[in-house]
Amino acid sequence: MNCFYCQSHNTRLCKAKTALGYLQFRCRDCTKQFNERTGTAFNYIQYPTEVVMLAVHYYYRFRNSLDDVVELMALRGLHLSHQTVHNWTQTFGVELGLKLRERRYGQVGKKWHADATYIQVEGRWCYFYRAIDKEGNLVDVYLSDVRDQAAAEAFFEQAQTTTGVIPTQITTDKEAALYPAIENVFGATIKHRDSKYMNNTIEQNHRSIKSRLRVMKGFKNIFCALIFCTVFEEICQFFRMKSTTRAERRSLIAPKFQAFNDLLNCAA
Repeated sequence: MNCFYCQSHNTRLCKAKTALGYLQFRCRDCTKQFNERTGTAFNYIQYPTEVVMLAVHYYYRFRNSLDDVVELMALRGLHLSHQTVHNWTQTFGVELGLKLRERRYGQVGKKWHADATYIQVEGRWCYFYRAIDKEGNLVDVYLSDVRDQAAAEAFFEQAQTTTGVIPTQITTDKEAALYPAIENVFGATIKHRDSKYMNNTIEQNHRSIKSRLRVMKGFKNIFCALIFCTVFEEICQFFRMKSTTRAERRSLIAPKFQAFNDLLNCAA
């Protein structure tokens, strides 16, 4: 393993491991000691990486409150507080969402369905723009205080940057602000289908985020709402297994979670 501090290859493995069982190394050039988690956000957490990622997975993947996650972890002999779980989800949420976005670059189709749904933030309704491709894969999400042309343009520009894909067709539900936004961002050559019935695909796809938010009491600020909704959507896409039987899904869960666990378990 290369030295985290000087990037030297001249390192040696120490006999003793850390208190959590991680390998330790010493660099012969700069004489500094480091371990497998040095340079990651997990280095100063007094729990194994697998425990942290499991708690984050429980919170974002299923309809669990912080107290529900605490109870589930207690069944495994791990006694946490709800504030600890909250800190983990907020600390690793941003980086996790960015890592998952990077994996999706260039992997979406060119036929999109776009729409906006409502979520409650600070006792008021905000607009959550979402887009998926023809196969139901996530394109991008965007949270806005308003629902106008500027917000729609910002959403489409972000979607193009996130995916690296310029769509050939976008289906919407006749929202007036989307017409000039699509033309300004992608040009007049793109095919724009404006039919509510043709856009039922994304209307049904809204159910995942709506059902997850239904068990919550809203958000206290828009920044927390943005983190949660973005990470939730990215994790749902990561664990999405289309056209597989239940038996095939059971066999794929363990490798999927291992890949999920390894996302942040590397030095920046």
